[in-house]
Amino acid sequence: MEKRFKNGLVLGKFMPPHLGHLHLIDTAIENCEMVTVMVCSLKNEPILGLGRYMWLVEIYIDNDSVDIIHCQDENPQKPEECESTDIFYNNYWVPSVNSRIGNLDVVFTSEEYGDEFAKYLGIEHFLVDIDRKRFPISGTEVRNNPYKNWDFIPNEIKNYYTKRVVIMGPESTGKSMLTKELADHYKVAYVEEYGREYTTDVKAPKELEVDDFYTIAKGHDDIIFDKLVETTDKLLIVDTEAITTKLFGELYIDGFKDDRLEDIIKYQKFDLYLLLDIDVPWVDDGTRDFPHLREKHMGMLKKELEGKGIEYQLITGDYKERLIKSIQIIDDLIGVNG
Repeated sequence: MEKRFKNGLVLGKFMPPHLGHLHLIDTAIENCEMVTVMVCSLKNEPILGLGRYMWLVEIYIDNDSVDIIHCQDENPQKPEECESTDIFYNNYWVPSVNSRIGNLDVVFTSEEYGDEFAKYLGIEHFLVDIDRKRFPISGTEVRNNPYKNWDFIPNEIKNYYTKRVVIMGPESTGKSMLTKELADHYKVAYVEEYGREYTTDVKAPKELEVDDFYTIAKGHDDIIFDKLVETTDKLLIVDTEAITTKLFGELYIDGFKDDRLEDIIKYQKFDLYLLLDIDVPWVDDGTRDFPHLREKHMGMLKKELEGKGIEYQLITGDYKERLIKSIQIIDDLIGVNG
């Protein structure tokens, strides 16, 4: 079908891209043979401009009629920042567009400034859903509360906002059970403790050597990364992390030390650390070895977290109480209570 225009322009900050932005771009695609999307960014904005550019590249990677470009010109953002409107457009924004794009016929916007901008560019203006009736959302609203506005975020971007929650604690404090209960409650993905799988399928715990603990920590971290890449959930619940693996190494092996584990700990960050207390009975499931070291183990975990400046929430009580407390804390994290 013949398109109304040959070359169209969509430009904005896309901070972040949301479904309203995609509707604007898709409208341009429906009406133009070729659409250029110009992602405009400044230094020190809350979301890196290159990241916004790459998101849109990913979303439209299979559409040959869309060209995504990145503009990093330090242009004024409003006409009142300049001596005149003519200077705002003619000295800054028109050159920014014309230096990157050849012939243009139309600019698509959902903004009041669209008519004025089109006039200075010497092209038509196509206004799209200025009242935001179809997609009542803005980038500011997404940034302020992405979890409240989750359904307006494209799937390709959701993992940027996914909160990572890790469950920590000594042996037999209900980490695995709580991980699965929380994942079930929120209907989200979770990552099981890789060390348990490793000591079941590869080596028994008492046979582990220093390299095995690095293999466990690295394997666990790889699984976390893969889950984050593929998830579209608000949360990822993780059973244990590299600090836990390191301390198990210290419990099993005298003089244990492996700087590779410290490297993983440095970059393996979580949004929430839930530390389970030892006020529940120790249960022998056939894989546990330290019933007499629970207090020592708990102290080691606290010391590591506090020494690294990591804030954590101590979860106490029976298993039901732990679940309730954890849900309350996570609800605060994702803005359910606010």
